[in-house]
Amino acid sequence: MSLWLLMIWVSHAMGSVTEPSIVTQWPMVAEVTAGEDVVLKCNIIELYSSCSAVTWLRVNSENATISLTNRLQMDAHNSESVKSICTAVITNSTVQDSSIYYCAAVHGRFAHIGNGSRVIVKEHTVLPVIDILTPLIKNAPLVPLQCVVTGAKSSQVQMHWSVEGRKEKGQAVLRHGNDGAVQISRNQILITAEQWERKIQCVCVVELGGQIFTKSLQTHADSTEMASIEIMAFTSSNNHDPTVTLQCTLSGFAPSQVRRTR
Repeated sequence: MSLWLLMIWVSHAMGSVTEPSIVTQWPMVAEVTAGEDVVLKCNIIELYSSCSAVTWLRVNSENATISLTNRLQMDAHNSESVKSICTAVITNSTVQDSSIYYCAAVHGRFAHIGNGSRVIVKEHTVLPVIDILTPLIKNAPLVPLQCVVTGAKSSQVQMHWSVEGRKEKGQAVLRHGNDGAVQISRNQILITAEQWERKIQCVCVVELGGQIFTKSLQTHADSTEMASIEIMAFTSSNNHDPTVTLQCTLSGFAPSQVRRTR
């Protein structure tokens, strides 16, 4: 049954077809991100009725039918009984909530239907943070480049490289968080020292949620250096010896950049 046929059927069931302008609703279009609330308002002041007489209908776009919906719940706290402005809310919206919604008010033998509100719920977009790490010391025949992606689950991330226009798969390197979930996605390739000196075009390509994000290798002076500091503590196997030994390990630093102090 089409939307208009059902509207006519409902009106006839109540006794007569009435003018739709008696009931107005807004906004005409409500666009939100998944997880946000959708707020629709319906004005029935001309009916001299309370909000308890209001119900909400939803259009099924697949077969052009309309039906009652419980996704819109009346918000009595924000409704204005005196002005007969009724507020309904879709909490924690999902993409599946996208549709057209009609406010319907029953008054005596008549059914009054509003002008409709289109609800558009968009998927939450995750913007990953992408960095390319390079080593401080580059005197080896091969130079490792590591692309690091944070801000997205590793299971949802696909990575590869574009080196001088050629697609390179690279090698995935995963780092696990304390709860066992992968917090950081890494992918590494090796380029030759000669390619490094030529400043070849090297791009990390990240696919996430149907979108493609890229990060280009920066100039040598501006590149992020792949250096790290690790501190480890060791205790004596002798239970009577309270001594704790600290070991500091530096990687990625040139000897001239390190100064030891006590």
